[in-house]
Amino acid sequence: MTKLYTTAPTTIFGPPGTGKTTALIKLVQEKLIGGVRPQDIGFMSFSRKAATEAKERALKTLDLNPKDMVYFRTLHSLAFSWLGLSTSEVMSGRDYNELGKLVGLDFRTTQTINMEEGALFNIGAGGDKYMSLIQYARVKKVDLEEEFHRGWDQSLNKQQLLVLDKAFKDYKRANRKVDFIDMIERFIWQDTSPEFDLLIIDEAQDLAPLQWQMVKDVLVPNSKSVFYAGDDDQAIYSWMGVTVDNFINASEDKIVLDKSYRVPEHPFAFAKGLTDQITERENKVWNPTKEKGFVTWHNDILDVDFREGEWLILTRTNYIANKVCQSLRDEGYVFWREGEGWSVSINVLVAIEVWIKLQRGATVPADLLKPFSKLIDPKYITRAGRKLMYSLEDVNSERPPDEGYSLGNLERLCGFTANNFVTWQNVLKVSEQVAAYIVSVRRRGEKILSADPRIRVSTIHRAKGGEADNVALLLDSTKACVESPDQDAEKRVWYVGVTRAKKELHIICKSGQYGFEL
Repeated sequence: MTKLYTTAPTTIFGPPGTGKTTALIKLVQEKLIGGVRPQDIGFMSFSRKAATEAKERALKTLDLNPKDMVYFRTLHSLAFSWLGLSTSEVMSGRDYNELGKLVGLDFRTTQTINMEEGALFNIGAGGDKYMSLIQYARVKKVDLEEEFHRGWDQSLNKQQLLVLDKAFKDYKRANRKVDFIDMIERFIWQDTSPEFDLLIIDEAQDLAPLQWQMVKDVLVPNSKSVFYAGDDDQAIYSWMGVTVDNFINASEDKIVLDKSYRVPEHPFAFAKGLTDQITERENKVWNPTKEKGFVTWHNDILDVDFREGEWLILTRTNYIANKVCQSLRDEGYVFWREGEGWSVSINVLVAIEVWIKLQRGATVPADLLKPFSKLIDPKYITRAGRKLMYSLEDVNSERPPDEGYSLGNLERLCGFTANNFVTWQNVLKVSEQVAAYIVSVRRRGEKILSADPRIRVSTIHRAKGGEADNVALLLDSTKACVESPDQDAEKRVWYVGVTRAKKELHIICKSGQYGFEL
């Protein structure tokens, strides 16, 4: 690998696990050593996750003050701050609901539109579909009617679309509101930006046409040295108008990070088999780790033994991810769903453990009594007693210092009336469904209060940038994906999934009519 630092614009290709972020932080370090101030360095990323990771890595490695790292952020965040906007000026869930009332459409989403994680709007209700279409057209920089005729849901009405588009513009104008795309458009129109000694555009393969315009037309002309970083084989947001050409041809000077520190030989072979089929890509060579790893095929998700180890379960769609989650619940596994959280409330789990300890005559520290007090069935405690229990401190005359509270303590201090013969299902107010799930969890013996999730469930898109010792990859897909005219894009998605595995890759064969042929 040649020396990274150069005065010419450079594109850094970082295949999975090849240390792209480390290489980029090294660029930052060289600039700092050369006397450049941290605030004169721009480290921009497509996603908030990547921007945060880069900032945390730089803080740890370079001993910087967070206040000086003002331009380690996403493109949207840069536009927001540079334009001097406030959060009150940004379209909120309430604003979209008000807009929906004006045009007779329902918006189910409660979040503002955010391009950073790959979706402009959660496609669900009719209003969301129309709004998605409008926003995709804007970020792609194409005419709205052209986007409408591109193969969207046939149930959508063009006249309704145009009515919403006009109402959306009128609403923002009347209420002095902007959305995330407005921020980028205004930044481009204003045509000013901070001046950077070093500008790094990370995950550049994921930039939509509008974002490329922001980078090329405004940021680059105000920067002394520019680096684009990413991997064209991981460009998985084609529905946003993302084309790998923009990244591949961003500069003439190209560097390939050629040694993976994550992907073992056997999963690598599968990954290479996919990239060999991609027609539009940069021809680059990179190598796996020295570890062999292994690949195993299964007919069903429950054929995989999830009892031990770290797992990342990947699906092509949210629909399949939902089915996986239900299967895991039925089997009594505790897991983390990306974008949603734990499979069961941690407070519920804590409360159950508290009651079991109290039943057995043990004492419980005050901090664990707080979630417990909130879930006690009212027939066992008054409102005043619940408040007293919640406010208990760790030092109390009722018991020696540094000891927890016993069942007897809680009876005397808070009027708690449940005796140790009452089950947690009766003491605590939880639904029958949750109770049944927790019974199966306890029967399996899962470590339910661990800080980090042992099993994570995610779509491939949400898992980008992640990794795990063991990856289970479900090949179930949809008709739209299987029959998509852009099969390069589909192969890139599955390439991302395959390359998340650090040790073992478990492939689950398709169970329905549609699935990817790996």
